[in-house]
Amino acid sequence: MEKIIWVRSNGKMIGAKEDDGLDIVNKYLEEGWSVKHISACAVGDSINQGQAYIVIEKNDG
Repeated sequence: MEKIIWVRSNGKMIGAKEDDGLDIVNKYLEEGWSVKHISACAVGDSINQGQAYIVIEKNDG
């Protein structure tokens, strides 16, 4: 089984917490899923903002 999870970074300031999607990825990894693929890119012209999709998989067999 595979899942695709989008994560993003909005160049957050130190101390500011936003839901970037990594908590969800970490939850799946703790449950035995593994990362199959990651693809990332910048958002617009900013070097501080980016987005990625992470394909995770779990072998149910």
